Amino acid sequence: MDQMTLLKRQNRMVAKLLWVATVLAFLNNLLGVRDIKAGILIVVFCGGSALLVSYLAYTSKMISQTKYFAIASCYITVFIFIAFTPGMLSYFTIYISLFLLGIYQDQQVTAISVVISLAISTYAFLFHKEMIFHPRYYETISVLAINFFIVLSGCLLVLQGEFGTKVHREIEKEKKEI
Repeated sequence: MDQMTLLKRQNRMVAKLLWVATVLAFLNNLLGVRDIKAGILIVVFCGGSALLVSYLAYTSKMISQTKYFAIASCYITVFIFIAFTPGMLSYFTIYISLFLLGIYQDQQVTAISVVISLAISTYAFLFHKEMIFHPRYYETISVLAINFFIVLSGCLLVLQGEFGTKVHREIEKEKKEI
């Protein structure tokens, strides 16, 4: 499978998962928080960004750039989730987005995702710590410890991506030899 075909498949998979994330965010708001403003934001921004990524993925337009729209889409969803429905489950969406974007197995995508994840994690700590974290983690040093796990996850995703790329190259090399 050539690189563009793989990227098209990755874009389509991420687009589908963005729709699932949008629906889950909306259901969480509908069943839990019941905030009309948050519901509208979820539908408009999360649904709109998922629609854009889906359009780009299924029309094969901007194939290489779609992953950057996917990054924006994921983190728009995460930010809205944390800002309007703060809680530990909302906080875990940071990790879900990291792993979702790990589908690309691209170091640049992973690096961008880690930086945005760190920013959103710090935002969550500074503005919603009472709703997300246990009181014993309210100290400033805790944000470093919490963000360490995001960096660790990013490093593991980079290693996984390198391994996947290496295996893919070896398979392609064996096909050519045969």
